[in-house]
Amino acid sequence: MQIAAEILAAAKQDLADLVSIRSVSARAEDLEACADKVEDLLSGAGFDTGQYPGDVGPFVVGETGEGPFTLVIYNHYDVQPEDPVDLWTEPPFVLSERDGRLYGRGSADDKGEFVSRLAGWRAFRKSCVEPLPFKIIWIVDGEEEIGSPSLARFLERRFPETTADLCWWEFGEVDKTGRPIILMGFKGILAIELGCRTAKADLHSSLGAIFDNPLWRLATAVSSLRDDKGRVLIKGFYDDVVEPDDRSKQLAAVPPFPLVDLQQETGGERLLAGVDADTFYEHINFEPCVNVNSFHGGYGGEGSKTVLPCEGVAKLDFRLAPGQHPLLVAELLRQHLDLNGFDDISLKILDAEVLGVRSSSLHFAIDLGVDLLLQAFGRPAIIQPSSAASGLAHPFVNKFGCTLFGAGLTHHGAMLHSPDENILVSHLENMIWFSEQFFASLSDRFRLSTEGSRDV
Repeated sequence: MQIAAEILAAAKQDLADLVSIRSVSARAEDLEACADKVEDLLSGAGFDTGQYPGDVGPFVVGETGEGPFTLVIYNHYDVQPEDPVDLWTEPPFVLSERDGRLYGRGSADDKGEFVSRLAGWRAFRKSCVEPLPFKIIWIVDGEEEIGSPSLARFLERRFPETTADLCWWEFGEVDKTGRPIILMGFKGILAIELGCRTAKADLHSSLGAIFDNPLWRLATAVSSLRDDKGRVLIKGFYDDVVEPDDRSKQLAAVPPFPLVDLQQETGGERLLAGVDADTFYEHINFEPCVNVNSFHGGYGGEGSKTVLPCEGVAKLDFRLAPGQHPLLVAELLRQHLDLNGFDDISLKILDAEVLGVRSSSLHFAIDLGVDLLLQAFGRPAIIQPSSAASGLAHPFVNKFGCTLFGAGLTHHGAMLHSPDENILVSHLENMIWFSEQFFASLSDRFRLSTEGSRDV
């Protein structure tokens, strides 16, 4: 597996140019400038391009080709804030290379992924200039790092009647042993804030003998939400969960890495009841869960202060399986609180945009990706039915009808959202080669199909 030196050099320069643009969507900073650069790159690579406004940053769209198969490529050009700046070894918005890695904000998430695909496209078109026998719609988002608040509405406006076959998602993973991971799905998410107020101001703690404590109220309410196995106790919570198909169950039944590796990597020690070395991977893929993100209230300073707090706040998130709608889960939670005597606790929805999705791996493009990733990385690919994390992929799956395909170069030491974010140069090379071959293989398949010598 080799790529031309000039292709790699151009990819590095493209990445350096993109990293230099401080496209932080949380601050709405330089998003238009980065969108302009992305559009220039796509236009220069032969795509018909356009920009479309979002709530915060513009969307960039590139289109090319015609045929019986439509590939949607989804990336994003916005990045996380660079703070804390003093923990970066080099300036965060200057691409630097050290010890076989490229460092900079967005080098992995997601500018490096975008650049690897674009470089592969250029290499493919350099050797194949005939008309493309399938269609590509390349969508580059400027709001992903703040939850893509206008993505679904944009897709509905810009592509009201569009159907597509495959969505090449914005990232994929490479584990610590160098095995590429193909992601076939994501969990949904509901983020909420619970609040409780019991007095007009903090009181002397001696009055705890007669007045209730808002932190006790919140702790008791939160503890009613699940058991020691992590099973959510809200009535109706599991009613709409879509069971995984047999193929997905088979893929998750045999963990691709031992539980002890995950424990060593994360430092996690205490497992939920019923989770063990044989079942943990199924839980990661399929089980919805509720998490307590934080408790706030009372005195948190040095030493002691004997105070009865007047109010408290708890932040939680639910990771949801396909079929569960975040807003309905919020309604069920409100009912649970009211039925269990916690009607005084307020509920504020912080995020309810992302629905869980999971695609079947029984698709020719997944088989093609497995074969090409083996050649690119020299290690068999892992097909993961669902990421434990969340991604706003449901419009592409539910609206366009796409099969999800998450393959990319983000390794497990990439320091996403942290100082010294990075990619491995070798992984960049591998994904440029993979992208070139992926485009070429699709082109060969549908050229032959158009000529009538092979069925699609």
